[in-house]
Amino acid sequence: MLVPQQNKNKDEVEMEFSNQQKLIITLLTDIHAHLGIDNSVDPLFVRRMVQGGHGWALGWAYPGLFEDGIEAPEAVTFVAEVLTMWEAIEETYAGFDQARKDQLAELAPAFGRDPRFCGFDGSHEADLRGIVHILVDDLGRWPAFRGRDTDSHRILADGYRRMLEVYARIADSGPESRLSVEALAEILNAKIIPKSGMELDANVLRWA
Repeated sequence: MLVPQQNKNKDEVEMEFSNQQKLIITLLTDIHAHLGIDNSVDPLFVRRMVQGGHGWALGWAYPGLFEDGIEAPEAVTFVAEVLTMWEAIEETYAGFDQARKDQLAELAPAFGRDPRFCGFDGSHEADLRGIVHILVDDLGRWPAFRGRDTDSHRILADGYRRMLEVYARIADSGPESRLSVEALAEILNAKIIPKSGMELDANVLRWA
């Protein structure tokens, strides 16, 4: 799954709405829905995104309507990168034979057994989890994660950032589909935070 180009330029604008604009859009979408107008715009989706402060999603859903483009917030770009990384991880793992799966479990004992994207914390990372829902369920991107419970019940954003640093370096050196067991183990192990100045073992690890 390719992430839409998020490079900022002077022509991109942030899709933010004033309270007056939100009221007008709500009234227009109510009329649109009541009349049952059948076109390419979903009025209920538009209203929900505007009221929820997710105007960026309109640019993803209806790119042809915005000539100058809409600047995606940093959080959206981050979540999109996380989904792309985890899609590659899961697809790579699914293609491993049992011998390579066993090897991964040895090289990444904490996270190498059936690695799966488990989302973000529903309490402390609710905004990031909400973005996952919009991207996957509303916009139909990354369909492999559709319908999955994305409440991790623990804070994971920092761990994902460390994983992304390793993943970006490895992905830049070759196709994502060619991730080796060693490369996948390195990415998964990046979630582990060793305590500063101490030996890396099971007694001195903090998990993220």
